[in-house]
Amino acid sequence: SAAPHSRVSGVAVARCVPRASPTMGRKFENNKLKMAKTQAQYAKKAAYIGKNVIIAVKQSGPDQETNRALANIIREANALDVSKEVIDRNIKRALQPDTSDYKELTYEAYGHGGVGLIINCLSDNNNRATADVNNVVNKGGCKPATPGSVSFNFAKKGRLCLNAEVDEDALLDYAIEADCEGDVSLESPDPDGRGDADTVKAVVMTEATELGALQAVLQENGIDCSGTLVNIPMATVEVSEEDEENNFKVIDRLEELDDVTNVEHNMAVSGE
Repeated sequence: SAAPHSRVSGVAVARCVPRASPTMGRKFENNKLKMAKTQAQYAKKAAYIGKNVIIAVKQSGPDQETNRALANIIREANALDVSKEVIDRNIKRALQPDTSDYKELTYEAYGHGGVGLIINCLSDNNNRATADVNNVVNKGGCKPATPGSVSFNFAKKGRLCLNAEVDEDALLDYAIEADCEGDVSLESPDPDGRGDADTVKAVVMTEATELGALQAVLQENGIDCSGTLVNIPMATVEVSEEDEENNFKVIDRLEELDDVTNVEHNMAVSGE
């Protein structure tokens, strides 16, 4: 089929293609891939927000004045740059009696080269989620693992994505205000590994139990932020280039599933 840029207003311009340099061609393809990845990341975030809206509304109603969980999700949607239309649409969905509720599910697997995979889901159908995840894992040459056999190699932490830059001194003040007793650290955004949007200017890592308190203090001080619990590997696993490529193929296919929120791993990534 013709390339997407081979027609303008219905008029063929294929004759111009040979004059474009190979570098321009690669740049065009790379830009297309980048745009597609960005769109996929937004769709995944919008789905995550939508599911959490349904959970919050089903539990405590559609009024964010009285439903603290819903108010937090709306603030998180703002921080993730997810549109208000997504919020409104899913509030309406949640109020329909035939809309199923969503539950958090976690699956574990062994990837190529002994890498551990933690697959996080938010699903309204446990059987479908289990079947779909196992299908991708098995077809990708990986192996499903029993609960806990992979996750014990990870530490549970809180991760906050801030839509404003903050320095270490200010962060320390916020941590004190939130009565944080554990470690709090400042990191750079990770658009490739964690899918951080362009709006994320800083990332704060905290103890899992202190995530909510620090997030509330940041928001009270006018800093939009989204918070989530993440699994941080206590040690990484070195693998061959082939194993790394095969693992990323499986991770990409898993993250294409509607029920999967994200996939975490302990693979040492080349170039990092």
